Order: sequence, then C-alpha cells, then structure tokens
Amino acid sequence: MTGVTDPDIFTGMILGAEGIPDIMVILNSPTGCKFYHGHIAHLKRNESEISDPYLRPEPWFFGQSRIPCTYLDDQDYIFGTHDKLEKILDYMKNRWDGLIVLINAPGASLIGDDIKKVITDMGMEKRCIPVEIPGYSSSAPIGVDKMLVRILEHIKPSGKPENKINLIGLSILQRYCEGTKKEITSLLEKSGIPVLSTPGAGSDTEDLSLSSGALLNAIVFPEYAIETANYYYNHFKIPFILPKDGAPIGFDATWSWIADICSFLGKEPFVVNQEIHSAEKTAASNIARINAVSGLPRGSGFAIRAESSLAFPLVKWLYTYLGMIPVGIKLTDGSCRIYSEKLINFLQENYLDNCLGIFPGKDPDIVFTDGTTGSMMKNLGICRGYIDISHPPSGKIEIIPKTIFGITGSLMLIEEILNILR
Repeated sequence: MTGVTDPDIFTGMILGAEGIPDIMVILNSPTGCKFYHGHIAHLKRNESEISDPYLRPEPWFFGQSRIPCTYLDDQDYIFGTHDKLEKILDYMKNRWDGLIVLINAPGASLIGDDIKKVITDMGMEKRCIPVEIPGYSSSAPIGVDKMLVRILEHIKPSGKPENKINLIGLSILQRYCEGTKKEITSLLEKSGIPVLSTPGAGSDTEDLSLSSGALLNAIVFPEYAIETANYYYNHFKIPFILPKDGAPIGFDATWSWIADICSFLGKEPFVVNQEIHSAEKTAASNIARINAVSGLPRGSGFAIRAESSLAFPLVKWLYTYLGMIPVGIKLTDGSCRIYSEKLINFLQENYLDNCLGIFPGKDPDIVFTDGTTGSMMKNLGICRGYIDISHPPSGKIEIIPKTIFGITGSLMLIEEILNILR
C-alpha cells in the first residue's frame, strides 16, 4: 500500500497560513481546489459556524466559511485571471480586516499572470502576500514551513526581548494540534518556561510581530520548522534546539526534549520528571494486567508510516518500552535526514532493518498512520486496529483535545494499544 492520501506542498501552504487566526487565504484557482481545503480549514480552526450554501450565499465562498477562490474556468486559462483577481480583492478588502495570502493554484501559476502587479494596482501591498508558485511535488510540512517564513518576511517582527520562548514546528495540519500545543505548553510552564508564540498554530500576527523577542525557538516537529528556525536565527540571532531524540513522543523522547530546553535556559525540570515517573507507574500497572493474561503487548507487531522525526522516537519507544516488534516502517516525503539516519542505525543495531521501507509489512497487529488509511486497512482485515497519528483523520467525532505527544500523549498511546490488543 502507498500513501496516496498524503497532503502536498499546496495544502501545506494553505493550512500553514490558515493556522494564523487573522489571516485569510484566497486561492486563484478553480472551485475544485477550494472545497477540500475550505472544509479542512473550517474544521481545524474550530469555527462553530456550520457551512451551508443557503447560509453563506456570498460570491467566492461557495457556501463555506474559509478559502474563497476565483473559480477559474477554461476562458481564464486562455485570457488570464486579472479581472477576477481585481474583483475578489476588492470584495475582500472591505470585509476582512486582517492580512490576506493570495495563492496561485499550481495550474493557475502556469497562466503567467502577475499577481504582484494586481495587488500593487489595488493598493494592497501592505495587506496582501502573494504566492505565485506554490510548488508542485514537495511535501506538506515543507509547504507549512515555507509559508510561515513568507508571512514573517512580510510582517517583519520587531518584538522587544522577553524571557520567553517560541514553540515552532506546530501546525493545524497536524493531528491533534490543539491538544499537542496545550500539553507541550503545560510541560514548559511547569519548568518555569513561558511561551511567547506558536507560529502556525494559533498565534495571530501581533504575536508573530512580538516573536522576534524570544530567548529560544523550541522545535516540536522538525519537518515543519527548519526554514522557520533558520529565518529567526539569521534575522534575529534567536538560537533553536533541534530535538536530538526526535519529536517528544513517548516517555523517553519527552524527557529528552524538555531536559535539553531546560539545560539551555538554566532551568530544572523537576516537576516534569516527577510527572513522567508517575505516568510510567500508571502505565506499568495497566500493562501488567494485560500482560499477565495474554503476554501482550510484548511481541505484538506494528507498522508505522510517518515523518522520520516522529517515526524514530515512536519505533524506539514501542520496541524498548513495550516490547513490540516493527514489521513495516515507511517514512513519508520530506522526512528529516538526521532522524532517518538515527532510525536506520537503531534498527540495524537491533537486527530489525528488514522492516524498513515497507508498509504495512507482514501481519501487523497495529498500524500507526493517518486515519483514512488506517480505517481502510482495518476494514480490509490487514490489521487488528490502527492509531490515527497524522492527517487526514478517519472522520471520528472528537470533542476533547487529544495529543500523541508529551506525557498525556504517551498514556493515550498506551491506552489505545492495550484496547486494540486485549
């Protein structure tokens, strides 16, 4: 099976911008490019309004609350899109107070219209950010990263120095972004480290303007943050920490992540250390109850399909902590090379490298992947169950914010694993 559902750089750029509350994305595109993205942006921004074409009859929106578009047709590909761009910008400038990001769809970028000139002619240079060529074949994390840099370049942050940090590498494109942000922020605050901003994950443009005053950029999900981290360093000399053990998933990687940040800032993660030990005791009692009856989860097979910064700590934790065996590991496009290499080394050291590059492998009990693929594989009898760790989700209704990161995420993963295997 292949990851045909993976979002691409175009989706990454759209949702990278939509993760900033006071930014509106406009697509220069056919309507077919807007409906999926408009729906996902609506859900990810937690807007209460229900999309209904009878409740939202405005032009350009087509019944959705997000991502208006120019609805290009065959004539526009011949004669150009200048008129429609002028009309949609004129409509939006009086109805939206924040910044606008105008993105050419890949097909529209081939027309050759000068969207920068249109923006200039409309007198909207300060309010509108053009993206003429979004990219054609790169991954969604790269799109998020590039879009955040583009927005920061436009805003030109000018914050005064503060004893706070930025959390970077978070995006509404990620599974459980809201819950992850809450969990990671809580771990930092318990260590005496306040958060100044979370670019791409809820911080508005005012927060982004202040973000240049941070002491440090703490990277949560490296694939989404390398260019952003380098931008802050090159322009404001803000150092960043690339997590040596990958994203903070599982008890060990969570401890490594928070300990490195605390060490850099001269803080003591005593409270977090206590909470990790407490969580491990809670987990151990529940694992022992299942293990005493069936021997599980030890020896259960699992398959993972994810970015390398997530796959590496997750594979390592499942193998060393729960005794589970990887039978298939596939890294998605855009994975960070450093964690790919760490994962390969770990697998080789434990004579497990025959599972790398295949997915789902032979008879996995549990599959860690996006919800759409996982649901399909379970229905086909390929696995006993799946754990939804990436976008797109399965569509299951979720009310309480969740996460697979940090202490709370580690316990949630164990809970899901035990319920699938029992």
